[in-house]
Amino acid sequence: MGKMLPDRHPNKDFFILDVSNAAPKDDMASMEHPVYSLSVKPDMRELDYTYDGKRVQIVPSGKGLATIMDKDILLYCISKLVHQLNAGDNISPWVEMSAHEAMVATNWRTNRESYQRFEDALDRLRGTTIKTDIPTGDFKQKRGFGLIDEYEITRRDEDGEESVFGRMTRIRIRVSDWTFRAVQGMEVLTISPKYFRLRRPLERRIYELARKHVGDQGRSFRIGLEKLQKKVGSNSPAKKFKFFVKQIGQDGNIPDYDIALDGNVVVFSPRAERNPIQGELDLILPESPSPALLDKARATFPGVDIHAIYHEWRHFAQQQKEPPRSFDAAFLGFCKSRLN
Repeated sequence: MGKMLPDRHPNKDFFILDVSNAAPKDDMASMEHPVYSLSVKPDMRELDYTYDGKRVQIVPSGKGLATIMDKDILLYCISKLVHQLNAGDNISPWVEMSAHEAMVATNWRTNRESYQRFEDALDRLRGTTIKTDIPTGDFKQKRGFGLIDEYEITRRDEDGEESVFGRMTRIRIRVSDWTFRAVQGMEVLTISPKYFRLRRPLERRIYELARKHVGDQGRSFRIGLEKLQKKVGSNSPAKKFKFFVKQIGQDGNIPDYDIALDGNVVVFSPRAERNPIQGELDLILPESPSPALLDKARATFPGVDIHAIYHEWRHFAQQQKEPPRSFDAAFLGFCKSRLN
């Protein structure tokens, strides 16, 4: 059985997007069409995809095509822009962040290799050229463009001084007009945070199509294997692709949706309501708060029986459809609401 990636930052401090309930977003155009390579090795192919009268041509840079894993960075950019819009702020195509916050938000490791991977991903996103007549915001792009237009990196040495060879600190990314118009037109969908725990590139593409076509409607979506293979952008032999899809369905890792084969037709269905949270909490949430959390809660709410509220909160959390992203932050928030 294929396993999901571990949740590498279970106790993340949600400075990310400056809110505790930030939800990642994806643009509908790239969810629907195979803009990103599914390869885990440098992919130097030029791709030309036509479906229902829509055409996408994708030309690699010297480092290859942008991959579905590289897309994590752009998803974070989109999420920040949507959050700013929802907060009533003006937005521009420029998005500022630290590499660390983006990696935590998208479940990357935060070691030295990941920083290099992050910069390589920026190069592929910048260098991959897209030509398409797929509109965003009712506007058709008339020129080739990169998945991001440009980026700037600030580096600092051990003394905190700017340095060409220092550690990557702040990053500014200018998203493409194509992406920016999608955000302005709210042509985006909220995706499950568990997306970033999907290990295989094909799983991520399968999830995107399930989210786009099944969504929250409660109805199934059927598509032929040959058409699905074209839509996800897989270049595997047809027989092997069928095996992969069957395996993904059996593994059951796709968040919120079940995948099944009916002959040569793939059926995407909303997952039946079930609450796996209690078992999940039993495995990863202690019966009592950690000493550090206990100290923090007591300092914030002096004179309160923290253990009693903790057990009350634990029971509350077990009734939710999703586990909290940060248990400590969720518990402290519960304390605040309980005591006000």
